[in-house]
Amino acid sequence: MVACKPSIVLRGPKDALDLVAEAEPSVGRELAAHCRRRMVQNLLRTSSVLGAVAPSERPGLVDRFVARAFEKGERLILQDEPARGLYFLVSGEVAVVRHEGGEAFMLATLGVGDTAGEVSLVLRRPSSATVVAVHPTITLFLPHESFLALIHEQPLLLAQLYELAVRRDDETTEFVAREEVMSADLEEVVVV
Repeated sequence: MVACKPSIVLRGPKDALDLVAEAEPSVGRELAAHCRRRMVQNLLRTSSVLGAVAPSERPGLVDRFVARAFEKGERLILQDEPARGLYFLVSGEVAVVRHEGGEAFMLATLGVGDTAGEVSLVLRRPSSATVVAVHPTITLFLPHESFLALIHEQPLLLAQLYELAVRRDDETTEFVAREEVMSADLEEVVVV
């Protein structure tokens, strides 16, 4: 955290905050609301995809999303499974891993402001890779059904997600093709 102006920062251990929230539920609700507002502000500041939505409509759009937390190693998306929804990363980092021929290949890492699940949702097919949390990660998640309703209201958002999905799908296809060529080259070397 970097202060841009003189600030007062209150710091307290999570256990102590949990006790306060338990004793005073209104404090707990306010802390939860504050955390969500901060997540939304960070997402709106960092997401290039949300740039397709008019600034006045962004807060209402993000209110439709549900916060979901993932521990290190937990999977958000499974390769070859249908999409469950769209994820916007608000903290943490995830790895995009393609399983091919018994091996795992890292395609990319995604961080704050990035999306996951758009390839499967927009191109309407099973996921082309597994997405796994590299660190504890928090996302704002929009279920599949809500996504379908949203894109009818926000066609520019669909256009932005389509461009991203096609680009990422092309990158995955190119990666798999390179791996197949390298594998074939290695087989030729071993045979000779």
